[in-house]
Amino acid sequence: MNLSELSVTVLIPAYNEVNALPDTVALVNQYAALVKSWEIIVIDDGSTDGTAEVARKLEVKVISHERNLGYGASLKDGMREASHEWILIIDADGTYPIDQIPRLLEANGEAEMIVGARTGEVVQVPLLRRPGKWIITRLAEYLSQRKIPDLNSGLRLFRKDVAMRFFPLYPDGFSFTTTITLAMLTNRYRVKFLPINYHKRIGKSSIKPIRDFTNFCLLIIRICACFKPLQVFVPPALVLISAGTIKGSFDYFGQGHLGLLGVSLVLTGVQMLFIALLADLVDQRMKM
Repeated sequence: MNLSELSVTVLIPAYNEVNALPDTVALVNQYAALVKSWEIIVIDDGSTDGTAEVARKLEVKVISHERNLGYGASLKDGMREASHEWILIIDADGTYPIDQIPRLLEANGEAEMIVGARTGEVVQVPLLRRPGKWIITRLAEYLSQRKIPDLNSGLRLFRKDVAMRFFPLYPDGFSFTTTITLAMLTNRYRVKFLPINYHKRIGKSSIKPIRDFTNFCLLIIRICACFKPLQVFVPPALVLISAGTIKGSFDYFGQGHLGLLGVSLVLTGVQMLFIALLADLVDQRMKM
């Protein structure tokens, strides 16, 4: 689709971003003339520094939370209010290169979601986050069977109608972007990754690495168990059945009877296989 035919809603979640928000909105808004229709929605997530008051003075629509509900909750509220066919999300803290927005817009005909992957020449991700990010990405790639340059980038463009299909799955926290990435990939929607730089944020981050790493891992398994149940359950089931068979063989030929552990392992593996098949059947029927 040509840019002149594109209609875009920009969502900017903000939590205590009073210093960075005005510049972010001004820089984002300079690309409004590229498309047919354009709106910016700022979602103030219970800020205590006057972010909401500053946002109301700008040429944007403002959604305010009375208390901090989370990054995902902000984006979900923005998606509900979005008027246009495409949704662009970007953080208010100055970390993402706003000048890359035209590249994402121009790629709208190549995929249902275009992600600004933080793989450029300048990527300032804190060292504390890198090990967890690496592990999570490898796990996601195994479960989705797709190379993922950046699993949870906060700069992306996606079709609203496709994203709304998975709306009940989106969490209220930072794992929103992880969820939408996996949901798109595991349902065979086209996802294009464009390399971008990533700058040091303005202000203090609200991410808690240990808590969020644990939540990310559980989320990935939960999402892929929903969309790819055979891939999640079959390997451990086969391991259990194999281990139980080997243990049972040793028990039978060595002691003349089957041990409880061997039998338990085989039965657990068989039960897991049935769960996988049932979950896959439900998944296939939902896609019909």
